[in-house]
Amino acid sequence: MPFPFRRVFALCCVFAALFSFCGVSFAAPETVPPVPTEEILSVGDFGDDVTALQFQLRALGFYEGEVAGLFDGRTHNAVVSLQQFLGVEADGAFGPITAGAYFAALESGLLAFPEPNPEENTAAGSLSGLVIGIDPGHQLIPDAGLEAIAPGVDRTKQRQSPGGTGAKTGTAEHRINLIIALKLRDLLLAEGAEVIMTRETGDVSLSNRERALLMNEAEVDVWVRLHCDSASSARESGARVLVPSRTYNAAIYRESFLLGKCLQESFTEATGVSMPPLRALMDQTGFNWSAVPVAAVEMGMLSNPQEDIRLNRDSYQTSCAAGIFNGLITYFELLETIAGGKTP
Repeated sequence: MPFPFRRVFALCCVFAALFSFCGVSFAAPETVPPVPTEEILSVGDFGDDVTALQFQLRALGFYEGEVAGLFDGRTHNAVVSLQQFLGVEADGAFGPITAGAYFAALESGLLAFPEPNPEENTAAGSLSGLVIGIDPGHQLIPDAGLEAIAPGVDRTKQRQSPGGTGAKTGTAEHRINLIIALKLRDLLLAEGAEVIMTRETGDVSLSNRERALLMNEAEVDVWVRLHCDSASSARESGARVLVPSRTYNAAIYRESFLLGKCLQESFTEATGVSMPPLRALMDQTGFNWSAVPVAAVEMGMLSNPQEDIRLNRDSYQTSCAAGIFNGLITYFELLETIAGGKTP
């Protein structure tokens, strides 16, 4: 299927909807949509102001990342490029001085938005036509029953374990997983994907095998399992990405490994957390019953008091969702590159 990655001109039409609440028209390129002029936006910030900034930087050719509303490393580099162009201090933070120079450049014509192309204004999102699954791990009531960990295998495992609990906050893992999953869902929907959720509440009864079969039946292109981690030591910290093993699921190993690498890099960039090398596991029921590429993101250690607090912060949850979202974008871009016979 055609896969539109560069929608710079189409983004101009999005400005009108995004900024309509400010009473600003974007019918003509000379009309300047609002970005913050008094506050300073820098790495780690998120929200509508960052979204507005990313839209404009991308339309002007300074930014090639996804518009996810998170001020990440790519956004920092784009602001540096803008500041160098404007001749102001290139510190990567968008504040009053940069904003003043930016608007002056737009008014003088030194910077200009491209004329909207009516034919491209109706272009679909870059994930249009794709079906992506999200599995927020665990549920309100665990299931101690047993199920086979893989087709044709006698070894069994608990259908659904309780999940972790925050060492400091006491928050159940299934709640955090769902909050981040819903944020990720909204990002994917906005980019045109169809999203299949294993659950949108904690009050479900779904085993790991059943979750995988649900994704198989929905014929998703890929799916992502969202979890938090725990360890015996409260000092252990960090996140990690897991993928299926060749032993039980060689059919999807290669694509799952590529997906895992993309998620690992983007998640690290968005959150700043450390990650060990990608790990393939044989004992993950959800992996072994899957017929399509899948990876799991363990987003932090609930057994670590500091990480528990961070996992309960809305800002970090947004960063997690944005990192996974960007990883999925990168994954499909790489697939398109490979399909075109090019070296990624």
